[in-house]
Amino acid sequence: MSRLTPSRTTTCILTAMAVGLMQGCASPGPRRVFPPPPEFPPDHRYALDDLIELSIHHNASLDVARYEAEAAQGLVDQVKALWLPAARLDFVGMVFSDDFNYNSRVLGLVNVDVPVTGNYNMVEALVLTQILATGGKRTSGLKQAKMFAEIKRLEVLVRQDQVVFDVSNYYYLVCLTNEIDKVLDETARRIRVYRQVSENLNRRGSLRASRLDYLQADFFVVQLEQIQIAVRAGRHQAYQALRHYVGIARDEPLMLASVELPPPVTLKDVISASASAARGFLARTETRQVDLFTKIRRQQVEFAKAAWMPNIAMIGTYNDTQGNKSSVLGAIQGLFTSLIVDIPIYDPARRGKLREALGLEKASQAFQRQVEDLIMLQVEVTAIDVQKAVATLFKAVRARQIAGEHYQAARQGYSRELVPASDVVTAIALDMISRLQHLQSLYAFHNAKARLRRVTADREVQYGH
Repeated sequence: MSRLTPSRTTTCILTAMAVGLMQGCASPGPRRVFPPPPEFPPDHRYALDDLIELSIHHNASLDVARYEAEAAQGLVDQVKALWLPAARLDFVGMVFSDDFNYNSRVLGLVNVDVPVTGNYNMVEALVLTQILATGGKRTSGLKQAKMFAEIKRLEVLVRQDQVVFDVSNYYYLVCLTNEIDKVLDETARRIRVYRQVSENLNRRGSLRASRLDYLQADFFVVQLEQIQIAVRAGRHQAYQALRHYVGIARDEPLMLASVELPPPVTLKDVISASASAARGFLARTETRQVDLFTKIRRQQVEFAKAAWMPNIAMIGTYNDTQGNKSSVLGAIQGLFTSLIVDIPIYDPARRGKLREALGLEKASQAFQRQVEDLIMLQVEVTAIDVQKAVATLFKAVRARQIAGEHYQAARQGYSRELVPASDVVTAIALDMISRLQHLQSLYAFHNAKARLRRVTADREVQYGH
C-alpha cells in the first residue's frame, strides 16, 4: 500500500486543478443557435420557398458539412490546449521470479547481498508537463487551425447555395414537364376532334375531307402519346430528385402548391453583367475560402522558419516506489522537477521543409488569382445568360401569340371552306410547338436566374452553419 503524505496530497490537489483548467479551455465556445425546422401539417402544399427552407434543415450533404465544421473546431481546441499543463498518473506493477540484489563489502571485511527489488513491486508516478516556449510554433499552429475551421464553416454556405440551386432547378423541371404534358394533352384533344370531323365528313361523301386526313391525325396522336410517355417519366424522375435534395423521407407526402412555371417578373431582370460580376465577386464564399487558404500557406512558412527556434518545457514528476523485502525502494519517493531546453542544431531536412513551404505559398497565391478570375468569368457568363433568356422569352411570347392567331384563322378558314384540312393540322402543330418553346424559354429564364443567384451568393436564408 502506498502512503499518502502531505506532499502527495498537495500534488494531487494541484493536478486536479490543472485537469479542470484543461477541460475548461478545451470545451468549445458558445455554439451557434440553429433555427428549428419549420413544421407543416400533413396536408400542406409546399411552395418553392418552403422547399428551400426544408432542404436547409433536412439535406444530408449539409449535415455532413456542418459536422465537418464542428470537427475542425475540435482541432482548434486541441491546439489551444498546448498552452495549458498536461497531467498524467501512471501505475506500474512488476513481478520478478527472484530478488534483484547487489553485492556490498561492508568495511572491507564482509560481503553482504543488498536487495534492490522485491518479488512484488509497485511504481506510482504523477507527471505534470508544461510547455513554456516553442519559438512561435504554437501560435502559428493555432492561427492555421482557426483559419482551417473558418474554411470548413464557409463550406457549409457553399454547399447550401448549391442545394438551393438544385432544389429550385428540380422544382422548375417538375413544373416544366407538367405543363408540357398539359400542352400535349390539349393538342391531342384538338387532333382527335379534327379527326372525328374529318371522318364524319368523309363518311357522308364530302369532298372537304378524305381518309388521308384522319389517318394523318391518327399518326399525329400516336406520336404525341410517345412523347407524353417520355415527358411523364421525366416528371417522375424530377419529382424524386426534388424529394432527395429537399431531404423528405420516402414515406412522407410532398404535395406542391403549384406545378406551373411562375410568370417572369418585370424588366428589372434585364441586369448589368458588370454590376452582377462586382456584386457576385464580393459575395462569393469561395473568395473568402481561397484567401484563408493562402494565409494558411503563409503561416506554414512561419512555422517552418520557427523550426530554428528552441523549445522549452518543464516536467514535474512525483514518484513513489514500493516493494516487499526492499528498504531501498521504500526510500525512492519524492518530487522531481526538470527544465528541458531543446535547441535544434542540425537537421538536414529543415531547409527542405522551408523551401517546400515557400513554394506552396507562391502556388496558393497563384491559385487564388486563378479562382478569382474564374469566379468573375462565371458571374459574367451567367449574367449574360439571364439577359439572353429574357430576350428569348419575349420572342417566345410573341411567337406563341402569332401561332394562336394562326390556329384560330385556320379553323375559321376551314369552317368556311377557304383552306384545306391539312392547313388545320399544320396550325395545330405550330401552335403546340410555339407553346412548348414558350415553356422551354420560361424554364430557361428561371433556371438562369437561379444560377445567377447561385454564382452571386444571393441567398435569402443566411444561417446554415
